[in-house]
Amino acid sequence: MLAVFEGFAVIAGVILCGFLLGRSEVLGPSGQQVIAKLVFYAGTPALLYVTVAGTDLGLIFNTALFATGGSAVVVGILLFVLTKWIRKRGTGEAMFSAWAVSYVNIGNLGIPIAAYVLGDIGYVAPVLLFQLIILAPIGMAVLDSSGQKRHDQHWYSAVFQILRNPILLGAGAGVAASATGFELPRFIFEPIDMIGATAVPGALLAFGISLKDGWALPVAGTRRQLSYITIVKLAIQPLVAWIIGGPLLGYTGVDLLAIVVTSALPTAQNVYIYSMQYKQSEALMRDAVFITTVLAVPTLVIVAALLG
Repeated sequence: MLAVFEGFAVIAGVILCGFLLGRSEVLGPSGQQVIAKLVFYAGTPALLYVTVAGTDLGLIFNTALFATGGSAVVVGILLFVLTKWIRKRGTGEAMFSAWAVSYVNIGNLGIPIAAYVLGDIGYVAPVLLFQLIILAPIGMAVLDSSGQKRHDQHWYSAVFQILRNPILLGAGAGVAASATGFELPRFIFEPIDMIGATAVPGALLAFGISLKDGWALPVAGTRRQLSYITIVKLAIQPLVAWIIGGPLLGYTGVDLLAIVVTSALPTAQNVYIYSMQYKQSEALMRDAVFITTVLAVPTLVIVAALLG
């Protein structure tokens, strides 16, 4: 248990450093964007390749995905039904609300937490691939079919966007290397390993910088929906994941902790990016990302205390 809280303390320390850097503005107005792009385009793909390539696929793609993926599907459907047929809102808002509770921040926060709290970022890969390959395309198909066209107006652009995702490419290359036993020459592998080492601290620093401006009250008209999203994301989804992973699938110990922790992660920033692309529910998704991210910290500590 002490190791779990020490892991959170390490994460909190780096986030605090990022916050102080943001408040002091020593990195300039584009500091966060530069760090975030470094992590997204180089650090995280490299880290995922190194980790997944050196891990037995049987340890990555196991029945635990039924718990994490299953909980995401359950709460996504719940919010979609609640928003569209009970609250009588449009399909666009219903789909983004479903994404907000099912699409977790596995890249920016999931990897550091897996590294320092769970002790193995192999827990990240299946959730990441599930979101990019299953949740994102299904959501985009629903939005496109309902007339919520993106700015490019091409149905195939969603597929190309996912296939060009550097994080997906890094994880996919790692899966291929693990399946075939392929090993890169040392002079190629070592630079990739060094670049991958920047992913965790870079993601936490960027997150800390993002908190520098504090928070404003949500836009009027979105507060009730935002409350539903927050409750479902941080309370109901982890509970569903625990039910599936524990009583139903029989997971215990750190494996069950990993299932619940990855399900209790906040709404992914990707959802806000998608909302800007589709010009739908932008204010709601922006606030959902921020509020669930801030409240995820005590939620994850409680989960660790109960299951650690």
